[in-house]
Amino acid sequence: MVGRHPQTNVGYINRTCVEVYQTPNEDSETSEEDEHPAECIIDHLAVQQGLDKFDNLPCDDINQCMRTFGKKGKGVGEFQDATDVTCMPRGKVLVTDMINSRIQLCLKNGNAYAVYKGEEFPEPWATCLTPSGDFAMTSRKRKCVIIVSQEGEILWSFGTGYFECPSGVVTNKNHDFIVSDVFTNRVSIHDKSGQFIKYIGNPKIKEQQFSKPRYVCVSVFNDIIVSDSGHHCIKIFDENGHYLRSVGRFGKMCGQLKTPYGICTDNLGHVLVADHYNNRVSMFTRDGAFMCHVVDEQHGVIHPKGIALSNDLDLYITTGNLKAYEIKVFKLKCTDPTVIANV
Repeated sequence: MVGRHPQTNVGYINRTCVEVYQTPNEDSETSEEDEHPAECIIDHLAVQQGLDKFDNLPCDDINQCMRTFGKKGKGVGEFQDATDVTCMPRGKVLVTDMINSRIQLCLKNGNAYAVYKGEEFPEPWATCLTPSGDFAMTSRKRKCVIIVSQEGEILWSFGTGYFECPSGVVTNKNHDFIVSDVFTNRVSIHDKSGQFIKYIGNPKIKEQQFSKPRYVCVSVFNDIIVSDSGHHCIKIFDENGHYLRSVGRFGKMCGQLKTPYGICTDNLGHVLVADHYNNRVSMFTRDGAFMCHVVDEQHGVIHPKGIALSNDLDLYITTGNLKAYEIKVFKLKCTDPTVIANV
């Protein structure tokens, strides 16, 4: 049982036991991204009250899928349950595959560049970049967070004996780790060495309780945003972990959610949510007003899980029925939607 002031178990593994696969011609396959943070320019919004007036509000300028990569399987470039995607420098992306117990580093065109795998990678759920350029990975089976260099060296870990099923992970401006746990129904903050700082949310207050918090992200305004899948909403906290608001409720209408999964934000603080059982990705303002469905089933998005927005506004979505096996990439161009609805 976790005590009132738990101490996370930090282990320094410091051994290279990850098999790395590389394809030739890396430089010819990659391209430099714009160094500016992702910004979706959305203006001239006419706000409409009520959810029952709108059944489908797609962003008109976000239409065709730019590319799709991956397929179901165990080979290189194949996936069995792509639970998360993380944008990396030079247009690369990390794709986490829980069932295959590995993480693939893919080039911008979708070709696999490296595969991180081995006995130290059992059932990875999500990843995030660290300020040092390494990446952090939650392991459902090992019940901890593992820090890995881009060269494949497992550096250290934390949380063994503390987490029950760590899922989402992100770092904030202080280089702290924020981790969600779908079994303990908690979201915790740990310092850059992995030591526990505090929980966010007050379990004694109903609106701040979590039920299966799956993913977490931090916005440009340092808001902490959690997909509370069991309560069919997202919860937003300030940088100190103080509760601000809940967004969404169970349903299929605009602004409603059915088991939200991956979340990300742009440079204006808009929140994009993978609405898993509604087969769509929806966008909300920072204040929680529904804006539009960015993509949906018409775009081939079925049960989306992980999502990520690159610096050049490529939106990556892992999809493909109940177990995601492919990644769809859309160019985010939403410039002038005419209607949003307050939730």
